[in-house]
Amino acid sequence: MRAASALTALTLVFGAVSCNPSDGVPGPDSTVLGEEGDQGEDVVDPVASTPQPIFEPNEAVLNVAIAEPATLDPLRISDAGAVLIARQLFEGLTRWDPVLEKVKPAAAESWTASRDGTAFAFKLRPGMTFHDGSPVTSKHFALAFDRIALKSNASDLAYTLERVAGFDAMNRSGTASHLSGISTPDDLTLVIRLSEPYHDFPVVLTHPALVPVPRVASTDLDEFLTNPVGNGPFRMAQEWSPGSSVLLRAYEGFIQTPELDGIRFLAYPDAAGSWVDFVKGDLDVAEVPAGQVQDAERRFGADHFVPFLKSEYVGINVTSPALRNEKMRKAINFAIDRRRIANSVFKGTLQDPRGIIPAGLPGFQENLCVKLCDFAPDRAKALVREIPKKDRSVTFSYTQGPPINKLAQLVRRNLENVGLKVKAKRYQFPAYLRLLQSKEQETYRLGWFAEVPTPDVFLDPLFRSTSSDNHSGFASRKVDALLAQAHRAPNAGKRLALYIEAEKAILRSAPVVPIGSFVSRWAVQPDVQDIAFDVMGGFDATEVDLAND
Repeated sequence: MRAASALTALTLVFGAVSCNPSDGVPGPDSTVLGEEGDQGEDVVDPVASTPQPIFEPNEAVLNVAIAEPATLDPLRISDAGAVLIARQLFEGLTRWDPVLEKVKPAAAESWTASRDGTAFAFKLRPGMTFHDGSPVTSKHFALAFDRIALKSNASDLAYTLERVAGFDAMNRSGTASHLSGISTPDDLTLVIRLSEPYHDFPVVLTHPALVPVPRVASTDLDEFLTNPVGNGPFRMAQEWSPGSSVLLRAYEGFIQTPELDGIRFLAYPDAAGSWVDFVKGDLDVAEVPAGQVQDAERRFGADHFVPFLKSEYVGINVTSPALRNEKMRKAINFAIDRRRIANSVFKGTLQDPRGIIPAGLPGFQENLCVKLCDFAPDRAKALVREIPKKDRSVTFSYTQGPPINKLAQLVRRNLENVGLKVKAKRYQFPAYLRLLQSKEQETYRLGWFAEVPTPDVFLDPLFRSTSSDNHSGFASRKVDALLAQAHRAPNAGKRLALYIEAEKAILRSAPVVPIGSFVSRWAVQPDVQDIAFDVMGGFDATEVDLAND
């Protein structure tokens, strides 16, 4: 399964539209009443027609700064704000435990897997309901998955289901309207068959889009878009329209009743825009702007600075004549000053590289890339001197726009300082994608974001020889075999050992320059209790509480 390619600069949770918080908008209980035979005049109930507050002053309501979500429909959620909201509205089959670093039951109370990792049977929790009180059944999961995989829906999240049997017929050729690998023997049993072994599939199901949806999502999409009905710990408190805040109220019918009474998700243009309101105390949770990291750590602590599953690399096309020489690839690795890039380009949001797999994932090794990732310009110069002069030229390709322009300048300067001749070529994003697909690039900027927490989403797409996302041209029978063995291994410990061995083998050939992995930095007011941020860039609000309420 491929991860989400992030070839442009890191986007924080913020988008581009600002909205002021307000509970004084018409809610579901705000109506104008009229009676037949009323002498031709509407009889107005002054109480019903007056906008009522969604939350009472004494209720525990968490105020969270986000970007304006583009949609709340799981079919299309992609921006960080929408993902954070979806995690409160919906509950998928499985959930990721960031402390134990393992997948655990959620809407499914248990599951079994075939020995070869090609079939999974999930047993749903009895009594689970949607927010309208209707029961959640296995058919609602089947409906949701079909909806994402259907070719005509053109969901960017369809790749999450690409290993399910029947995916090609449904998503690529468009000859089917149902995933043949999904069956529902009864209301509480969901069976998923895969087209290839993949024991990490329950981890894939932690993706916030892979959640059940009621029939209205297909029969009345307009209604579902403004008032999505989920099965999670919070429900919509009022209808939502783009540009407005998203207000959620605790759903008492959930497995565990939330401590909070509600959540206000308030949109800001960027982290800097929300920071003033956070410092004033008008917000409970906000992301720290890059320029405020030290001040935020001093005033609010660093307990909520956590790894984020996005890494930055310089890719190396090993099939390019200039880069077939391993000495050249290692010289490039030694030449690049990663610490300076982290500090001057990414302003402290990037931490030093340890390898291909970022911190926060199972299988992360603290010192895996120490030798290759050292900033050692003298060693780089020595290697360059061993390369014929005619082969000391290289092109660095990248996407246009800050901060990547500055990244390109530093990379170019680093490489020139060790004796290489460098041409930097800047592209608009669509042209850049075409370049990578053509395999004509030499060195190139690459960002990679994992939407599910398994090492495989960094190793398999980027380095398996037959992957469409393998832009480096790296091909190794040993690495392919190790990844295939990991996919087939029922034991989680054995899978991790195989992933680590594969990562070591990749680094020995140096088809990539690990620059670093990102950190999400959140600030939280002192009265917010039991909030735990995770490597997916957000949190689950079920256990969050406010001390003063």
